[in-house]
Amino acid sequence: MHDSFIEALARPEPVPGGGAAAAHGACVGLALLEKIVLVELRRSDIPSESRWQNLLDGVRKSSATLLQLRDEDGRAYVRFAKAKTFGNSDEVILEALKAAVESPIKIMEEAKMGLELVTRAGKHCKGHLLSDLLVVCELLRAAIDGTHRIAQANLGVMGNPSLRSQYQKKLTQVQVEGCEFFRSVEGDILARAKIYKE
Repeated sequence: MHDSFIEALARPEPVPGGGAAAAHGACVGLALLEKIVLVELRRSDIPSESRWQNLLDGVRKSSATLLQLRDEDGRAYVRFAKAKTFGNSDEVILEALKAAVESPIKIMEEAKMGLELVTRAGKHCKGHLLSDLLVVCELLRAAIDGTHRIAQANLGVMGNPSLRSQYQKKLTQVQVEGCEFFRSVEGDILARAKIYKE
């Protein structure tokens, strides 16, 4: 099967890199979530049809956003690399670096939004789909953790201590909230599926 992003990712080139890979993983998770929603929509009764249709719209919107952020991440990295290479002013380099830190944070935030969509699906989907929902959760959690690593690495070269501290606070907040939300969503699905029982 042809996947141009995977092929591009495997090449020994700077982009796409880790942030884009993490975002792509989140997109894979949302594709699986879309499948789950479509299955439920196909067999839903009239009263529940709007619930699944609204959820489908949300999943597709989030997927589109993540695809956009995936591509933006590579562009942000290239801008930063070029700014350093071509001897730009400190101000130009800093602006490019800020974008390279903010881009993975946006991916983290959108992956967290994806977990909210999982929560909505998990309350009503059929039991045999809950294990697939757990896979979606894992992919979204991995996107949050992975882009956290990228943002942290980019932040490490920021020379302005005050600004670095501000970004570090934001980065830590998003990462902690994302991980806590993952545990909550996962716990709800496991409880419903009764997987947690011996």
